[in-house]
Amino acid sequence: MIDLIDRCSWAVIVLLVCLSQAITLFAAYAYLERMEAHFITCDYVGKERKRLGNSPFGRIKRVRQLAALTGRVGYPLMLERHAVMAAERFPKNLEQWLSVPRHLLRTAWTGAVLLGLWLAVARLTTVFSTPASDLQLLCLAGLIACGAIAVAALFVRTWVSFFKLAEIESFLEQSYFVGRNRRVLGDSVYGRACRLYHIAFVVLLDDDFLRQSDPDAIAAINDLPLRLRRWLIIPARLFGYSCAGFVTICSVAVILRVFA
Repeated sequence: MIDLIDRCSWAVIVLLVCLSQAITLFAAYAYLERMEAHFITCDYVGKERKRLGNSPFGRIKRVRQLAALTGRVGYPLMLERHAVMAAERFPKNLEQWLSVPRHLLRTAWTGAVLLGLWLAVARLTTVFSTPASDLQLLCLAGLIACGAIAVAALFVRTWVSFFKLAEIESFLEQSYFVGRNRRVLGDSVYGRACRLYHIAFVVLLDDDFLRQSDPDAIAAINDLPLRLRRWLIIPARLFGYSCAGFVTICSVAVILRVFA
């Protein structure tokens, strides 16, 4: 029965991924020109159109880039400020063809991670139903420690996103991207998490990059109180280091066949 549930769960995840790609492919041929026409004054979209071309994969990548402009802006797109500003005025009837595949893919990845964790716990339970060696116990202790730290850091970041984010953003009112994320990403759990992640990321950037992407934020970041910086940086680093440690221990255990 459990095997059947696992297989059905993976089938649903694959179905969500395929559905997301199918919608993206349809939008790439039905609406891409109309979408790109909205960015006619932005050099970035025109350059990417010439670079990626009109092949199926090229058109899909162009749609995904437009979806990134209308969603959570990553590190490279911060340098394309004019394109991001134009995306705020993107028509709602076209935006749904970008947001729906993004939501489906996000749901699929979340389900895959949760299912993978569940299968890992089930595997470890099976392995340790028999007497374990010292090396197996050491790896298990490391995995539990990294997992506990990651979960604790995630809870702290969630708490900060609901009870400290408004105070942090009040110091960064001059930053375009902070205001833009508040308008575009909203107040959902995911939206708040993305807004907090962006600020924590920006705090760690050097001034040279910010001068090209968000120069108005430099003075505000330098004036950000130390106590708020700690709420941003410490949970983010703990989560990152614990995830890296978890992956490292798992990789070493697979290579050495510790749980074989």
